[in-house]
Amino acid sequence: MTTSNTFVTRTGWFLSVLLGLMLFAGELFAFPYAPSTLTFIAASGTSSPPAQTVTFSRKSFVPRYWTATADSSWLMLSPTSGTISTEKDTIAVQVDPSGLAVGTYSGSFRIAVADKNGRTQSATIPVAFVVSTSGTTPTPSILLNPTSLSFSGTAGGAAPLAKTINLTNPTGGTLTWTLTKSATWLGMNITSGTTTTEIDQISASVSISGLGAGTYSTTISVTASGASNSPQQIPVSLTLNQPTVTTGSVQVAWDANTETDLAGYKIYIGIQPGIYNAPITIGNVTSYSVTNLPTGKTYYVSVTAYDTAGNESPHAPEVSKSFF
Repeated sequence: MTTSNTFVTRTGWFLSVLLGLMLFAGELFAFPYAPSTLTFIAASGTSSPPAQTVTFSRKSFVPRYWTATADSSWLMLSPTSGTISTEKDTIAVQVDPSGLAVGTYSGSFRIAVADKNGRTQSATIPVAFVVSTSGTTPTPSILLNPTSLSFSGTAGGAAPLAKTINLTNPTGGTLTWTLTKSATWLGMNITSGTTTTEIDQISASVSISGLGAGTYSTTISVTASGASNSPQQIPVSLTLNQPTVTTGSVQVAWDANTETDLAGYKIYIGIQPGIYNAPITIGNVTSYSVTNLPTGKTYYVSVTAYDTAGNESPHAPEVSKSFF
């Protein structure tokens, strides 16, 4: 009994490698930054509150020039320019309440980084500044960024990366908050806390073990006693796609049986030696291709002959083929 085996082609594999090389050869033009918003609180007639910082980075060994500009006179940045390659740069952000009436002020500043071709990529960071009446206790409120979460992945694959929720209190006072959720597939690293002017960061993650392909939805509820806008809701969606199954085939061939009452042959295949699924009955031919075999396994194949009375011969010597 002789065998010949086909090869498994993983469609798109070479293309993915080629695209990866193209990206590596070019400049990776992106600069993640954090936090994405800032909030300051100060009483009217007092000095400036403590400075806060924004950190950003790039992934390029070639230094690039950056600038930072504010859109409001009460908003100050230091430094306002520099160069960056692979390190992290930090901008100190300060506000000045001098001459400002009681109220809430909205401003922003823009970080712009130029690439080697003179193109500019920028990010705008919103800044809220609450000037309260001296001696009064402001009412806290809930500010969430982002206001919704969306995860996607493949059923049976790796879990999607966790995402961060920034929770702030833009109006002053002390905000004591609690997060609740109902879906068992959604997790959070912390579910309660207290904030005044700082940003509280919550990491939200999903567990997809045991979940089939489809779309799942739930909500995170944010409550805070005494807050002016409690409760708040964060919709969460999880989309799991069907896994892409790569398959292969095994072609077996054998010498013809010479018995005059030969009716045909049976193909046996399994994933353990000597243990097979129900046979595939074929006619009086001397080769057969078993197709649509999922990869990641070793397959064991054997052939028998049967005559016109239904009598079946012993198994021919077993052969195997692995697809990994």
